[in-house]
Amino acid sequence: MIELVQVSKTFNAGQPNELTAVREVSFAIEPGQVTALRGPSGSGKTTLLGLIGGLTRPSSGRVRFDGRDISALPERFLTELRRATFGFVFQQFQLIRGLSVLDNVMLPATPTGRPYAEVRARALQLLADFDLDGRAEAKAQWLSGGEAQRVAIARALVNDPQVILADEPTAHLDSVLSRQILSIFADLRAQGRSVILSSHDPLVFEFGLVERVVEIRDGGVVA
Repeated sequence: MIELVQVSKTFNAGQPNELTAVREVSFAIEPGQVTALRGPSGSGKTTLLGLIGGLTRPSSGRVRFDGRDISALPERFLTELRRATFGFVFQQFQLIRGLSVLDNVMLPATPTGRPYAEVRARALQLLADFDLDGRAEAKAQWLSGGEAQRVAIARALVNDPQVILADEPTAHLDSVLSRQILSIFADLRAQGRSVILSSHDPLVFEFGLVERVVEIRDGGVVA
């Protein structure tokens, strides 16, 4: 279970440009669910995903994973937990230009010390699962939007995480590609993984994938 207890996040505290992006948010996420954070742009959804996945620490409050307070972990232990537990799919894909698709997918596994051949085989299998095996040696900048999104999901899965965090996963895709990506998330849910995504795309909520919606506005939970 993931639990947020009175979590707030303020950037540039005490400065003229101080901004509180998340305000005293409390809710719990059961394992194996597809949960959507829904709200307009600027509502705090992306910051909240980062807090859940340990990419950023709360200014106040606690984030717990399986009863463990991850917001208080030393950075080294938090990094290890993040790498092993969470897979991140970023809104802008964040693939590294100049590297091949295969190298991009393998990259998160580099610090784990796993044998190269094992990681390479895992990455190639993921690309095959997403009909991208023919693009393994293509440079990241040569991909279409739909291909880049699938590569980003494969990269998120290379370390076999329990939880997938996806920020606006359909924001740059047409309706056909959006349904394709949502079908991939449905398959991940069927594998027993938790999927937490942020979106204000009506198609995401019409697709029948999302089991729970958390409404976010002005940094707080409204429903």
